[in-house]
Amino acid sequence: MRTIITHANVLTPYRLLDNVTISIQDHLIETVTKNQLVLDPAATVIDVQGKYVAPGLIDVHIHGALGKDTMDADPRSLQVIAEFCLEHGVTSFYPTTWSASPEDIFAAIDAVKLNQSSISGAQIPGMHIEGPYLNPENRGAQLLDMIRKPDKKEYQRWFDSGVVKLVTCAPEIQGGDDFIRDAVQNGVRVSIGHTHAGYQDVIRAAELGATQATHLFNGMLGLHHREPGTVGGVLTDERIIPQLICDGVHLHPATVKLVVNAKTPSRVILITDSIQGTGLPDGEYDHKGQKFSVTGGVARTPEGGLSGSTLTLDQAVRNVMQFTKRPITEVLPMATAIPAAAMGLEGSKGVIQAGADADLVVFDQNFWVEMTFVMGKCHPVKSS
Repeated sequence: MRTIITHANVLTPYRLLDNVTISIQDHLIETVTKNQLVLDPAATVIDVQGKYVAPGLIDVHIHGALGKDTMDADPRSLQVIAEFCLEHGVTSFYPTTWSASPEDIFAAIDAVKLNQSSISGAQIPGMHIEGPYLNPENRGAQLLDMIRKPDKKEYQRWFDSGVVKLVTCAPEIQGGDDFIRDAVQNGVRVSIGHTHAGYQDVIRAAELGATQATHLFNGMLGLHHREPGTVGGVLTDERIIPQLICDGVHLHPATVKLVVNAKTPSRVILITDSIQGTGLPDGEYDHKGQKFSVTGGVARTPEGGLSGSTLTLDQAVRNVMQFTKRPITEVLPMATAIPAAAMGLEGSKGVIQAGADADLVVFDQNFWVEMTFVMGKCHPVKSS
C-alpha cells in the first residue's frame, strides 16, 4: 500500500525543504523529492499544503499520562500512553520506571516485553529504568525506602529481558562502576542521574561508557565556579548528552539557553518526564505509595518537591524555540534525530529520508500537531 504526501514543507529535521512530495510504501519512506510524482491511482494521497512535515518525536523519558503509568505493569496502561503520545506527535517512547521493589520493576519489564509488538499507537523501542540505584541525597520524588545499591542478580535480569535499553544511576554509589560497565557490555545505555557525583565522578562514568544525564540540574549536584560538580562535568564532557525538561518550571528559560549554547543543539535531548497526571485536571494522585499533587499543571510531592512533569514533547519543542530564540531546524533535532542516534536508532527513526521508517508528524504553521504517522499509518489528531 502506498501513501503519497504532497505539497509538504519538510523538516528533515536539520533542513527545511519546501513543496516536497513524500512517497510511503508500506511502512518505509520510499522517496523524498521536489519533483511531482506520477500518482499511483491506488495510492492514498494526502495534501498538506502550508503544513510542516517532520520526523516523529521520540521521548526517552516518560512515566505515564491520563492516569496510567509504566509501573501499572498493565498492557492497557501502555496502550493509553501510546495513544496519548500520538496526539502530541510522539511516534516512539521509552516507558520509564521509578525506584520500586524488584518484583514491581520486573513486572513492568515483563508487561513491556510481552506486549511491545501488540501495542498500537506510538511504538515502544525499549524501556528506561530510572532507579533504584540512586543517591538518597538526590532522590527527588523517588521513594527513599526503595533506593538500593546495584545488585547484579537483579539488574542482569533487566538486561536479559532484551527490552531495557536505558538505565539511570548515580555513578558514585558503591557498585556504580560495575553497574555501568555491565550495562554497557550488555548494550544498554547509561544516564547519570539522581546523583551527588563530583566532576571527576562524571568524567569516570563517561570513561566507563555513560552517555546521557537524566533531567540535567534536577536531582544532582549543581554547578559552582570552584567545584564544577555533576552539572559542570556534564556540560564540559562531550561524551555526555543531557536530557532537559523544558516546561519553564524544572529549568528557567535562561538555563535552557545556557545549556543549549554550551552543549550545542546537536548534544541535547528533550524529554517530558511526564507522570500519570499528564493530560488530566489538577488533583491528588497516589500510585503504590508514590504520592503527588498537580496544581497549575505542576506536579509536586507532599513535601513540595517537583515530581516529574505534565509536559508534552510537542510543547517542549515550542518552548525551546521561545526560550532560546533558535529556529525549528535547530530545536526539532533535539526531539528527533538526536534521541534516535543516542538510542541506536539513527537512520531508521528521527529523520526524513528514503529508507527510514515512515514515522512522521504534520504540524500547522505554529507547530501544533495535526496528524501523526507511525510506520506509514496515519492517525489524525483529535484536537490541538
